[in-house]
Amino acid sequence: MIEKESVPLVSLDSMNEVHFEEIAIINELLEQFERKMDLEMFSKSFYGLLEHMQEHFASEEKFMQESGYPSLQMHKADHDKVLNEARYADMTLRNRKDEDAMREYLEDELIPWLDQHIKAMDVPMADYVKMRNGL
Repeated sequence: MIEKESVPLVSLDSMNEVHFEEIAIINELLEQFERKMDLEMFSKSFYGLLEHMQEHFASEEKFMQESGYPSLQMHKADHDKVLNEARYADMTLRNRKDEDAMREYLEDELIPWLDQHIKAMDVPMADYVKMRNGL
C-alpha cells in the first residue's frame, strides 16, 4: 500500500490530486489481491488504472505543450514507456493468469516508477508550468 503522505508533492495542486487518485486506484488493486478478487474483476479494475494513466498523462502533456516546456519529448517518452509496460502486464495477466507477476509489476515496477517520475520529471515540470503561466 502507498501512504498518501509518502507521495512527493508538486507545486500544482491539480497534479497532486491526480497523483492521489492514481495512488487510490493502485491501492485498491493491491487490496483486491489481499481479498483474492476474481481475476476478471481485477482485470476490469486494472483497465480503469490504464484509462486513468492515459488521461493523467494526456493532461500533463497538454500543460507542457501549452507552456513550451523544453523537456516535453523526454517526459512524454517516459509516459509512453510506462503505459506500454502496464499494457504488457495486463496482457500477461490475461494470457497466463499469473497473479504473482501482476502483483510484482505493481509493487516492484509501477509504484517505484511513479515515485521516481514525480520527483525527477513532474516536480520540475510543474514548477516550469507554474512560473511560465503565472499560476
